[in-house]
Amino acid sequence: MDQDDKTAQRRHWDEWWYDRFEIPLGTPADAKRFEIDFAGERCGGVLLENAAPRTAAAFWGLLPYTGTMIHCAWFGHAAFYLDRIELPGLGLDLENRSTRLSPGDVIWDPHIKEITFAYGRHAMVNFPTTIYAADGTPHPNQACIFARITENLEGFAVASKRLRYEGTKVMTIRRAVE
Repeated sequence: MDQDDKTAQRRHWDEWWYDRFEIPLGTPADAKRFEIDFAGERCGGVLLENAAPRTAAAFWGLLPYTGTMIHCAWFGHAAFYLDRIELPGLGLDLENRSTRLSPGDVIWDPHIKEITFAYGRHAMVNFPTTIYAADGTPHPNQACIFARITENLEGFAVASKRLRYEGTKVMTIRRAVE
């Protein structure tokens, strides 16, 4: 690349960074949809296949899934499946990398086999000390955003907050019926 061509440099930077890692805010019209039943709340969400196609496909193949939810100790406004969940074929590769989460983001952490749901604006991937995967790989303090809660996020947030005081609750995710 010509070092004096600022337009080419900007195009290269946008393609390499923003276009490669940015997750669009809008929901694709053809997005696969799922339903959540959690602590008396019914919510809906979509897979972000445009941001994490392999992770979204592995999660979709797992559905329906019922597991135990617990509030995150270190991630802020987030709750996660207490169960260790294997998404086949992904290894430790992250299709996108995020540390800061938006309300409704659903993330996959392959290092500790965890699916986490952000419910508020103060959610982030944050461990108090370095943790290691089973193979000894240090955790990068990043995770892959592969889905988003799009319906009744307020109800999901209220139910998630209650986990801090009421303890664990069961949550089921299933493919939405069209």
